[in-house]
Amino acid sequence: MQANGINEILLEVRKSYRVLFEYQKRILDLVDYIGKSYNLKYDGGYSKFSNTSPRNGGGSLDSWAWDWLNMYYYEFHFKNKDILNDKNNDTIYFSLFILNDDGYFQAKNEQNIERTSVSKFVDVEKSKSKLIFVVGKNYWDSWGKNWDDLNFILKDHDVKQKSENEYMIFKSFSLECFENEDHAKKSILEFEKLCQEYNIKINIEPKIQ
Repeated sequence: MQANGINEILLEVRKSYRVLFEYQKRILDLVDYIGKSYNLKYDGGYSKFSNTSPRNGGGSLDSWAWDWLNMYYYEFHFKNKDILNDKNNDTIYFSLFILNDDGYFQAKNEQNIERTSVSKFVDVEKSKSKLIFVVGKNYWDSWGKNWDDLNFILKDHDVKQKSENEYMIFKSFSLECFENEDHAKKSILEFEKLCQEYNIKINIEPKIQ
């Protein structure tokens, strides 16, 4: 490769890292805003497409490159603060899943591919970026082994029920629905209304409305 070729690539890499920093900062701010809207406390996150990034002397050079990019598909989990336990002592679970690119899952729906076969993912122009809201009432389990069920990834919403008072629901939103605060509030309220249909008490803080 000629020197000017590698220089152009490295220039784009530097740009990409800086854009990614600004983007991920906005995602973290959005997740924090949504959690506070429902009066929930952040309780930790989980990488869902790969392992977490190696740290403190750990890891292997045989690990996937995805392991160093684990917000590609990531769960932000929250817990009750003070308003979600009602008189029936129901326990409410809540998570937000950021899926920055569903290209692998769209392709997986048509053929058996590996997560490292990036060239076989659906084209970025046809892929989607999503924020998936999940709430559980007295019940919390994954859709798929590691939240990788294609119905969970590709459907608009669904319900999973264990008993009359133990069930989960999810709703998927295009990330474009959160481009500004007004649009974000609309989506947050839409999910609240869906929860009300299933008698799940998750409400927007009055000061947020």
